[in-house]
Amino acid sequence: MPSPILPNLCRTLPQGRLLSGLLLATTAFSLAAAPTEIGGFSTERLRRLDAYADRLVADHKYSGLVVVVTRDGRPVYSKTAGTSNDAGRPIRTDDIFAIASLSKIVTSVAVLMLVEEGRVGLNNPVSDYLPGFASTPVAVTGPDGTVRLMPQARPITVRHLLTHTSGLVSFDPPAGLPKSETPTRTARSFTTLADAVEYLTHVPLRHQPGEAWTYGVSTDVLGRVIEVASGQPFETFLDQRIFRPLRMKDTAFEVPAAQHSRQVDRDERQPDGSQRRIPSPARMQPWPSGAGGLFSTPTDYIRFAHLLLNGGAIDGVRLLSPKTVELMRMDQLNGLAKPTKIYPVSDGFGLGVEIRTDVARSGWLGSQGTFGWNGATTAYCAIDPRERLVMMIWAQHTPNAEFGLYEQFNTLVYQAQVR
Repeated sequence: MPSPILPNLCRTLPQGRLLSGLLLATTAFSLAAAPTEIGGFSTERLRRLDAYADRLVADHKYSGLVVVVTRDGRPVYSKTAGTSNDAGRPIRTDDIFAIASLSKIVTSVAVLMLVEEGRVGLNNPVSDYLPGFASTPVAVTGPDGTVRLMPQARPITVRHLLTHTSGLVSFDPPAGLPKSETPTRTARSFTTLADAVEYLTHVPLRHQPGEAWTYGVSTDVLGRVIEVASGQPFETFLDQRIFRPLRMKDTAFEVPAAQHSRQVDRDERQPDGSQRRIPSPARMQPWPSGAGGLFSTPTDYIRFAHLLLNGGAIDGVRLLSPKTVELMRMDQLNGLAKPTKIYPVSDGFGLGVEIRTDVARSGWLGSQGTFGWNGATTAYCAIDPRERLVMMIWAQHTPNAEFGLYEQFNTLVYQAQVR
């Protein structure tokens, strides 16, 4: 269902009609005529966020931004600033973005749906579904710096994949191995998910399963586990079991030709500090990458975020039980250090999502238990169960989160909250 086009969302909010649990504008709005407070947020303080987004565009730091903040499924703030392409088309909340690693949360939800159905076990060896991983070697660096291949001390499990503790990092093998033991293919050289993941069974793990947090291609392997356990192609499972029930009509691994005009082109920062706009591809990988291949819109993805905020259900559609979502957003690392791209300290990681476990150590405003993730194309989503908030800022831009974008956004949202 399309979102209504409201020239002034704030003016409509106090008496606004709640559409499918969420009301979003497809245009920017002015705070000038808004009430003093919206959903416990100060209108005056929200103007700081308004000015910040406009300033980023005016200073040529970002070409276009979409910002959405909701509380209890109702809009608190919606902002578009800048353009979606070099033709100067104003960016919109229903524009199509490559969301990179925000795909991982979607894939993780899909796996957990199969866990609830008894078709996948969190603690089951991945080799139960993909036998080749039973013999994937581990690259171990000795005291003299020599890299040797060793057998796994324990099997890779589905939980290891969800928590990025499997040792699987990339299609590139660990450095230091003899060429005779080094696979050489790239991710884009494959045409099917099955072939890509079969290749990964031969790429040595960077460490023993469960012994470190190393972000990487684990979620791509989960996509193949979904195929085997469900008996459906991965993209078909996501479409039939998640996107259609949630009415995420523009979320997929490929953008149809009829919708190419709605794609947001990517900014790429150049060595001299300038930006170059790069046309968006219709597909990120030849095969469906659950780790980073999805396209979506802010309007679509915020429905998915509200599903998780609501404990697995939205608009009468339930995909997960509240207890599964509760487990998903619990720290699963048991003290393992987690380098991160968002928070400036090691923090927690659940089943496919980052967890803020210590607000004071993070140095960010916010709440313990906030969870979410981000994508390398600058797409950020944070869900705060304590305050019932969803916060998103998307900008189709590399490098990710340039100029402290996520931290500044986070501060400007929470400083505007007054109750």
